[in-house]
Amino acid sequence: MLNFRKLTWQDKDFYTRFYEESPVHYAEYSFFCLWGWSHAYPIEIAETDGDLLWLRSGGPLAGMFGPCGNWNAVKDWDKELSCFSSGDIIYDVPASVMKILSSRENLRFTEDRDQHEYVYAVKDLTALKGKAYAHKRNRVRAFLDGYEWDYYPIKPDDFAEIMEFQESWRAHRMLTMNQDEAESLADEDTAIRNALEKWEDFNFKGGMLKIDGKIVAYTIAEELDPENLDVCFEKAFSEYAGSYQAINYMFLKEQGSQYTWVNREEDMGEPGLREAKLSYNPSMMLEKYQMEIL
Repeated sequence: MLNFRKLTWQDKDFYTRFYEESPVHYAEYSFFCLWGWSHAYPIEIAETDGDLLWLRSGGPLAGMFGPCGNWNAVKDWDKELSCFSSGDIIYDVPASVMKILSSRENLRFTEDRDQHEYVYAVKDLTALKGKAYAHKRNRVRAFLDGYEWDYYPIKPDDFAEIMEFQESWRAHRMLTMNQDEAESLADEDTAIRNALEKWEDFNFKGGMLKIDGKIVAYTIAEELDPENLDVCFEKAFSEYAGSYQAINYMFLKEQGSQYTWVNREEDMGEPGLREAKLSYNPSMMLEKYQMEIL
């Protein structure tokens, strides 16, 4: 039986140890992703004899998920799985865990395409070479050539201005949104505030584009490991042609070139978001599965 307890800020070092030992660093499982959004999706964790952590979420996407930790080193999966009962479903199971357990007759795996994470080669998104990137190149050029702009790394002195931009951006978006979508944006605002308030406690990087001294786009990203960067938040005023493409390009060019990969997270099954993420030609997908105990 798993003994779940609430994930708190005090668990940061404890949880991060398991995360760093994970063979694949999914953005969803970073401590910031879990803690930073816990106001909307409360998280509980349960440890199994020091080997793995399993997680349980409340809120709109309630359920168990995981694991986090070095699943390749688990010696007794029978003992690990004995914590679950027939009928249990574990969400967002990493693909390599599914491969380890796929031969077991008491488990059923179902691919969860909506939760796959998109990973891109940084060198591709900073070069934008070839026919596949022609449209992105043109959009970036439209912004860089069409406006008098400046790029700045985000520093603590900029946080108040970032939130002023965020308030304006959200107010504009809410004009065409239903209540559920508006609440989701409000939850995101809180997650952004959490990131800014704990900026020095994470490996965050951020950049912003300004026109006439005003922010028109910004990005906040977290280093998952020395090779992987996760874009947590990216916003732009779309009335500036190419603003989204430009902040994507400029941030990686100015502050992300030392990384091999950039993770832009999942599309959650939203058609527009899926189209946008696919248009950047992902190098790989970090797949996730649902695991049902039979």
